[in-house]
Amino acid sequence: MTKAVFTVPVADLERGPKTVTFTLDEAWLRHTLEDSQATPRGPGSVTVELSKNGPDVMVRGRLEVSLSMPCVVTLDPVDVDLNPEIFLMLAPASTENTGKSPKKSRRGEQKAEVAGAPAAKRRRSAKEDDEEGEELDPVTAARDVFQGSQIELDPFFREFLILELPMFPRRSDLPSTEGPAIGPPSAATEGQEPVIDPRLLPLAALRSRLERKD
Repeated sequence: MTKAVFTVPVADLERGPKTVTFTLDEAWLRHTLEDSQATPRGPGSVTVELSKNGPDVMVRGRLEVSLSMPCVVTLDPVDVDLNPEIFLMLAPASTENTGKSPKKSRRGEQKAEVAGAPAAKRRRSAKEDDEEGEELDPVTAARDVFQGSQIELDPFFREFLILELPMFPRRSDLPSTEGPAIGPPSAATEGQEPVIDPRLLPLAALRSRLERKD
């Protein structure tokens, strides 16, 4: 397991809210994006404010990253600028009443390793729940856990970054795909005789002879 790079001691929050800014260097971004088609165009940054709410820790902020992804049509590189808002409610793993061990409560390693944490699945399905009339409130969607005396933010930054990637990046200068797949005939071809497939010429000649006999 990769050692966490972006951490904040829980003890630092006892004196009040703490605002921190981290630089997401290109090496970290490449490692985070290795399972996607995105590549960094430079280092990114993230600024978050952490504050205690009883035993829980609230994290709010914003992440900024500039990436390049292949166009879904031409495969040419497309510039993608991400600026997702971060909101987390983290509870100490030892007091999380889930009936699971802290390790399992903290992360679904097998199904959410790239996304980072179980809350990723809740945030990812929040819109689907809303469509079914069972909207997931923001606090529940953002709730997760932390372990020990350090708040490790790496998996959560990774989660918000991965979930923000566009599914079908497209060059902005390409024509819209709206409209019929086959358009009307151009002005240059209107009024002209239709072009006959050479393979059908014998049949066309037979048809002409039959018409002359009639």
